[in-house]
Amino acid sequence: MYASAFVGALMNGQDAYDAAVLAADYTVACIEVTQGDPDHWYGVKFELELPKFIRMLGR
Repeated sequence: MYASAFVGALMNGQDAYDAAVLAADYTVACIEVTQGDPDHWYGVKFELELPKFIRMLGR
């Protein structure tokens, strides 16, 4: 997920440093949303954070 967010940010005009920060922030946000859900046992709920990621891209 981090790699996808990183490349997505790069492809949307971010430089490498900003893309790395944005991807890390997005990854952490996805982990935080997923924590505490006993019914979710595999991966992270990245879908819930996609609107936030798009806003972070400045779109």
